Amino acid sequence: MTKITRAATAAAICAAVLLTGTACTGGDDGPKTSAKKSPPATPTAPAKPAVDVAEPNGDSVTEAPKIDRKTIASFANGQFGRNVPFKGGLHKGVLGIALNCTGKGTVKVDVPAVGVSFTEKCENGKVATIYNEMETSTVDPDAYIHLTGTSGVRWSFSAGQ
Repeated sequence: MTKITRAATAAAICAAVLLTGTACTGGDDGPKTSAKKSPPATPTAPAKPAVDVAEPNGDSVTEAPKIDRKTIASFANGQFGRNVPFKGGLHKGVLGIALNCTGKGTVKVDVPAVGVSFTEKCENGKVATIYNEMETSTVDPDAYIHLTGTSGVRWSFSAGQ
């Protein structure tokens, strides 16, 4: 049985809010949104969702994102589909997955051992970043993560426990 943690829920809400054109910040009281204001006179970097546990690097698909957990699987500059085994298998506890992607399309992430999957929308010209955590009671020495990107999408990811 899995349970998406508050950090993953907040990150997913922030990602959805960012796609609708509003800003998002995180904290102990959950995500807060504010209406989009007029753009400043000088360009600024786009806002990124706040993450309580890990801060994935959202600027590259040519390097695997950094996470604050022991990395058990990672891959950089991926395209199309790939299975990546968890080094040492899957253990009980929190599993964190950071994903970066760029290009027009989506990346679907599946962890069959725990029955979890999520999809991230990717865009041309910028790197989308998402971080999800889930509590798992599953122990599986042969567990793996499967990523599938649509044509034209590049991605990188890290998973840790």
